[in-house]
Amino acid sequence: MNRTARNWAQIWVIPIVIVIVWETATRMQLLDPRFFIPLGDVAVTTVDQLVNGRLGSDLLTTLSRLGLAFALAAVAGVALGVASGHWRVIEWLTRPITDTLYPLPKIAILPLFLIIVGRGELAFILTAFATAFFQIIISTRGSVRNVSPELIEAGRNFGANGAKYFTRFLFPAIAPGLFNGLRLGLATCLITLVAAEFVGADSGLGSMIHRAGQQFAVDQIYAGLVLVGMIGLVVNLAFRALEPLLLPWQRHHANDEGSLITSGG
Repeated sequence: MNRTARNWAQIWVIPIVIVIVWETATRMQLLDPRFFIPLGDVAVTTVDQLVNGRLGSDLLTTLSRLGLAFALAAVAGVALGVASGHWRVIEWLTRPITDTLYPLPKIAILPLFLIIVGRGELAFILTAFATAFFQIIISTRGSVRNVSPELIEAGRNFGANGAKYFTRFLFPAIAPGLFNGLRLGLATCLITLVAAEFVGADSGLGSMIHRAGQQFAVDQIYAGLVLVGMIGLVVNLAFRALEPLLLPWQRHHANDEGSLITSGG
């Protein structure tokens, strides 16, 4: 088995075991069927609700909110993170704000957004945006700060000045940390968005789960949870697939380290 196949096997073995145990235990009624639904039945409910119910519309609503909120957060967060990591004066001006607001649960800001902009799409997008925005700023700023002064000096000696400093030197240097920060930002953006929809929206996956809970439709609750989990899974798989394409030097570096470990070097 090659390295890629072995890595994928290690990733999927536990989820597959959990699925088998869950399906077996629920089919044998070792778990209360009122609360624990066989995953096969959940899959049937999910497909039925996507085709005949509101679930398809709710899924598209959540994805559109997520895409817009994350896109805005990525652009603004990376820009401010790079600026505050590179220029001390910007860090002094912004760090007290980011350090104060970052730990604040962004779902707590939703009522304020609802009062300011009304009960519409903008309130939920802003709530999700705030979560990803601060996560990306902090990750990006840390990545910039972690670039060694010796590497910066070497880059400047080879002509990395002005705009070239950022495009040809800084962004390639911080790319791994930036990539990871964006991945975490998107994940937290999804979490906050679903929570905001659960609390105050009339559409979206969070709202769908809330409606199903009020109707004691346990199978529909699981259907909503499965779709949220699938979005998170697809996001992580997409980042895993894009990383070696966008950061090919990281792959070569990892292969070199693996060769050293294998050879005992």
